[in-house]
Amino acid sequence: MSVVFILTLAAPVFAIELPKGKSGRDFVKEAKAHSRGILSEETKRLMDSGNPVVLLDIRSFAEFKKSGWIAGRTVMPHGLVIFAIRQLVPDKNILIIICGQKDKRSAMVAYQLQQMGYENVRYLKGGVLVWKRKGLPLITSGVSKIANKAAAPKGEMPTGKRAADFVAEANRAVKAVGPREAKRMLDNKGGVLLDIRSAQEIESQGGLAGALIMEQGMVVFIIAKKVHDANTPIIVVCRRGKRSAIVAQQLQEMGYKDVHHVEGGFLAWKKVGLPVK
Repeated sequence: MSVVFILTLAAPVFAIELPKGKSGRDFVKEAKAHSRGILSEETKRLMDSGNPVVLLDIRSFAEFKKSGWIAGRTVMPHGLVIFAIRQLVPDKNILIIICGQKDKRSAMVAYQLQQMGYENVRYLKGGVLVWKRKGLPLITSGVSKIANKAAAPKGEMPTGKRAADFVAEANRAVKAVGPREAKRMLDNKGGVLLDIRSAQEIESQGGLAGALIMEQGMVVFIIAKKVHDANTPIIVVCRRGKRSAIVAQQLQEMGYKDVHHVEGGFLAWKKVGLPVK
């Protein structure tokens, strides 16, 4: 009787290197160390006072629909604030209160505005969720439109960082690649094409097949749940290539080692004839 021995080879195990840089919590902690919060009750009193106050709601339209909004607020999604704020609020001294669903993204935006030279910026502590919990009034129906004109009278312009300065700083830290090179990199090495545009942008402009969709303000909080390995190539894309530079820099600070962003953004990708959907 012969005995047959079967040799079973174990599948190779590939080690994952977790990113060891900053976490979303670290970004928020840094922002709150340099910015000031304001309570819901005080915000309501100031909004009712008739004095100049800009309540800047940076949430997504999905969040408006889910939770409602505060009367008198101005809509400006998180990623667009630094690019539009000087036109929207051309006075560094007017009180600006940043409102989010909670207060993580709003604290980060408040810190950015302080760096831009705005001298009277606050973030709404606890955001709309705490406002609602305290029984303060919310509007739950109607149309929300992104602000396209000044929400405050002209005064003394801020003289701090400009949006271009944030982008230039990011581009010094992270290399931009052209759309064709980005596509070659993804085809050759694999990795993640991270689309940080809003749902409204993707609906109106078109999407990217196989892209991981994650709105800009949420990236630092949820990317680690989606991309576990610090060595995974990540190529970030937005509409024109400015917001993506800033997000790519954040990812690098979080410990991801192979990060680029698409120069010219989705518009450049589409212009050279790469596939969209």
